[in-house]
Amino acid sequence: MEQLGLWYDGQSAQQRSVRVSQGPGELLLTDESGSEHAVAKADLVRLGSADGRVRFGRKSSDGWRLTLVEPIDPDILADLPRRLGSVAPVGSRKMVALLGGLSIAATLLAGVVIFAPEAVAKHMPLAWERKLGTAFDLPIEATRCDDAGAQESLNAIVDRLDPQARKDGFTVELIELDEANAAALPGGRMVVLSGLFDDIKNPDALAGIVAHEIAHVRRRHVAAAMVRQLGLGTVVTLLGGGAVASNAGGLLSLKFSRTAEAEADSDAIAMLRHAGIDPRPTASAFDEFRKQEGDWPEWLGDHPASAARARLFKASYDSRQHYRPVLDPARAKQLVSACHG
Repeated sequence: MEQLGLWYDGQSAQQRSVRVSQGPGELLLTDESGSEHAVAKADLVRLGSADGRVRFGRKSSDGWRLTLVEPIDPDILADLPRRLGSVAPVGSRKMVALLGGLSIAATLLAGVVIFAPEAVAKHMPLAWERKLGTAFDLPIEATRCDDAGAQESLNAIVDRLDPQARKDGFTVELIELDEANAAALPGGRMVVLSGLFDDIKNPDALAGIVAHEIAHVRRRHVAAAMVRQLGLGTVVTLLGGGAVASNAGGLLSLKFSRTAEAEADSDAIAMLRHAGIDPRPTASAFDEFRKQEGDWPEWLGDHPASAARARLFKASYDSRQHYRPVLDPARAKQLVSACHG
């Protein structure tokens, strides 16, 4: 039986389809290019299972992930770890111990989650966030869009907005999910959901939304939201590597403070201005979102009302500035239709 799997090498956010076979004391992973990668079975840790899929990590590489998909070869599975474990190298254990002490101290201060998430976030190294972002598994119903052209276009949008972002480890990926949304995950990992293209067809509008997510990461809003929403103790547990998958929904739906949302919009407008991208398509996108959410009082939501955000982006338009589309027409058409519908 040919065993199929989905593999992250721990170095990039790119998921690869692989054929899994057995060697003496090791698994052999053969990717689509024919390259073979070996991993010692003794180095594997079972992380969990759901919907007929079984996930493994490596003790020596906390970002490495292998998911075996149905039908699963019983001979391969029989020789792999059966008990659940976690991937927390020695350095990470020291980190968790340190954060554990911070958690206790924070509890004694009675209210850190309410009053000090921003202070905690400012002192949390971005590398710790990146550990969470790399280990994070999307919900099982979400599928990555493996369209090379679409990925190049998304990378081009990020590069235009923030030329340093990808050098700093930021990644962006397109996910097949029928929801009009984008999200910033820990450590600079950003996802764009394909349902967004039901409402917007202009990549310049997408640029405004991606700029907003970049701003959340740059200002450490993601770390602050994790502390506020999940609690410092849960963040410590996640850094240990044993509960990332079970908290996937929490990470994908992090809520930012009203101040953080306003800051991200302001930074997004500045990024569009510096990149020479017309802000009006982003304003039109928020007008479209407003039709779906209806007219509700701004103070009832975490985000400012879409109507107010539309006015903000529209007001930033400068008739004296020379704007250039973020993508040429051919690449724009390819992006909004990739892996969608």
